[in-house]
Amino acid sequence: MFDNKDYIEILRRLPTVFNAKDGVEALTPYYKAPLKALESLCRRGILMRLRRGHYALLDSFDPLVAANLIYGPSYISFETALAHYGLIPEATELYISVVDARPTEMQTPAGIYSYISQSRTLFALGRDLEITPDRALSIASREKALLDTIARANLRSVSAHPKDVLEYVIDGLRIEESDLKTLALRKLKQLAPLYRNLAPRKLVTALSERT
Repeated sequence: MFDNKDYIEILRRLPTVFNAKDGVEALTPYYKAPLKALESLCRRGILMRLRRGHYALLDSFDPLVAANLIYGPSYISFETALAHYGLIPEATELYISVVDARPTEMQTPAGIYSYISQSRTLFALGRDLEITPDRALSIASREKALLDTIARANLRSVSAHPKDVLEYVIDGLRIEESDLKTLALRKLKQLAPLYRNLAPRKLVTALSERT
């Protein structure tokens, strides 16, 4: 008879977030009631049900990778990416992504997962892949994450002066000026015109005037 460790080793072969169908198929050769086994593992705190029909092993759960898998195609961006890069203070349990699909927001035991739709052209640019022995994470570049964030912020972008946008980035988002200098101005100039909001272009103007 299989114990918890056996179930965990079987399920660990699946993606970080897996659906009920894949979990059932993985357990079927070893258990007559695989769906009940999944529910039992949830009650014991071994599995977490992220949303209906989607599970994750708690001992190896990565909330950022989960964001890639719950809904997509998508990748981490906005304040979530900026916090990941250490550009702003650590964010709360709100994981924000851009998505090439309809926007949505999901309440899960791990936090709130928010997906913001972008044009296909903008979505396709500024996307990086972080690969380590433990995970592959799809995430916006630092430049794309910053422009996504200020484009979404409640700024009066039409009347704002470029210096006002820069002031918001430094004082509002609390990004150090030394970190701003490490961003690739070329990438910012490529991305900024693709936003309907004018704030990204005005930030590029302000940063260009400082170089």
